[in-house]
Amino acid sequence: MPNHQWTHGKWIHTALGIIVLGACVTHFFGEQGEIHLRADHAQTLNHHSPITNHQSSITLFLWNFRVVYDGDNPVDYITELRLLDRGNTHTSKTASLTVDEGSVRMNKPLKYHGWRLCQSDYDSDEQGVVLAYNYDPWGIGITYTGYALLLVAMIGFFFRKNSRFRTLVRKQHTWLLVGLGIAVIVLTIVMTRVVTPKPPLQPVLQTPLLGIHVSVIMLAYTLFAVIAVLGVIGLCSKRLSPEVARLSMVLLYPALFCLTAGIFIGAVWANMSWGRYWGWDPKETWALITMIVYALLLHFPWIKSKLPITNQQSPIIYHVLCVVDFLFVLFTYFGVSYLLGGLHSYAS
Repeated sequence: MPNHQWTHGKWIHTALGIIVLGACVTHFFGEQGEIHLRADHAQTLNHHSPITNHQSSITLFLWNFRVVYDGDNPVDYITELRLLDRGNTHTSKTASLTVDEGSVRMNKPLKYHGWRLCQSDYDSDEQGVVLAYNYDPWGIGITYTGYALLLVAMIGFFFRKNSRFRTLVRKQHTWLLVGLGIAVIVLTIVMTRVVTPKPPLQPVLQTPLLGIHVSVIMLAYTLFAVIAVLGVIGLCSKRLSPEVARLSMVLLYPALFCLTAGIFIGAVWANMSWGRYWGWDPKETWALITMIVYALLLHFPWIKSKLPITNQQSPIIYHVLCVVDFLFVLFTYFGVSYLLGGLHSYAS
């Protein structure tokens, strides 16, 4: 792979490394869990940092809980809390006490001195709630920094002169790219309207991130479908195979970047709704597997250079991989929804 490709790739790989680092900080040094509150019982959350030897402690009192309805359909949950804050102090010092108030709503977590509280469930008598909590003052910030750097690197990639993508684009007929672009946009709009949950929406879906997340993911899936069709064409015609492979690679870059962006938009949404940006739900796990599979396909030119593959064999192998990889997309959307379920079962 040319040196300029590796130079730009370093930014993407560095961003991914920062995201992994943030996840490790969250896993090893953060505090996550759920807490059940009733109106007549207080609960205390404690976290001790082994790095700074500081103690964080808050006691929660359920002040009020109510479900907001639009007709007969719930659109929000509101938990009002009274908080007794013992302060972030060294274990050998006396903690100061302060009393405060705050509220937790669906997709609007309560952030309080390093703690984040999210609405998770409520009792059938509406006199008690279950809140997801985490104490992660460093991990989330590191992870979001990685997200931002990755987004900038992916967008900047398409404007980099003499990149492999720009070189491939210059070799294509303009009318063909425009026609494919229009077809992909139309198909994406149609598929997005079909798969987007219809009102009345669950409270967790009452967010602008729903439309953004679904649209970006469906754009990626549509591009992967076109790539798979091109793969079949390339396998059926040896004469067209090399040219179709170059066109397919042009589409592969935005397809993979859209899938990656869609996954991380979903992670931000999950962090707002459930208090964690990754929970190994079947849908998100298989979306990650699909992203890795297509990332390997994107590196096919470099992988080919390390293997005894001839120039005649290269397009055929590439097209086979395009068709096989699309099976991961189909399973991620249909197979997971109908066989494995999970938090994304409403997307089936």
